[in-house]
Amino acid sequence: MFMNHDPIVGNWYMNKTGKLLKVKMLMYADTQPSSVVIEFLDGSRQIVDIDSWSCLELHRHAQETSHIGMH
Repeated sequence: MFMNHDPIVGNWYMNKTGKLLKVKMLMYADTQPSSVVIEFLDGSRQIVDIDSWSCLELHRHAQETSHIGMH
């Protein structure tokens, strides 16, 4: 079951295809989050606007970064 989670910097999430991603940074416009910088296991990064984030069908993943090789 996928939930609409607020992006939390440092948290891992898994999408519906099983791909892991980590929230690296939140960008703000005034006092509201406007974009999310996510990083995938291969090191690639993507900027997603906050409205698109809520459509990604993610669930939190509790794996530690030390176990999967990312810092």
